[in-house]
Amino acid sequence: MVGRRAGLQRGPMTTRRLARGFSLLEAIVALAILATAGMGLFAAMSQSVQMVARAENARLADSAVRNAVAWMETVNPAETPQGEQQLGEVTLRWTAQLAEPERDAMTGYLEPGLYRLGLYDVRLELSRGGRPLAETSVRRVGYRQVREAAQL
Repeated sequence: MVGRRAGLQRGPMTTRRLARGFSLLEAIVALAILATAGMGLFAAMSQSVQMVARAENARLADSAVRNAVAWMETVNPAETPQGEQQLGEVTLRWTAQLAEPERDAMTGYLEPGLYRLGLYDVRLELSRGGRPLAETSVRRVGYRQVREAAQL
C-alpha cells in the first residue's frame, strides 16, 4: 500500500488517469503563457510599425525642406520678402527680414555699383494638406538695382 501511494507501483486506475491528458488548469495556464507571449510580440510589431511611419514622415519632411531650399535659390528676398509657392503636394510659405543693413555693391574701381545688397534671414514654413510639415530658415543675399549702367 505504501508503494502505491508513493507512486512506485501503477495499478489500472493510475494508468487510466494518466492517459486522459491535460487537466483544465494545465490548459488554462498554457493559454495564459501563450497569450502573454503573443501580447509581447504584438507590442514589438506595433512599435516597429510606428517607427517605420515616423521614419517615413522624417524622410518626407527632409525631402520637402531640400526642395524648398533649392527653389528659394530663385527668389530674391529684397524684391519678394514674403510669398507662397506650391511645390507638388507641399505648400511653401516664406518671410524674409533684413539681417544686415543694405550696402552698395562695389565695382572693380571701388565705386558704388549698380546694386544695393542686403543679407536676409528667410524663414520657410512647409505644410502638406494644411498640416505643418517642417520649418527652417536660411540666409540669402537680396539685391536691388539702384543705378543705371550709364550712371557709372
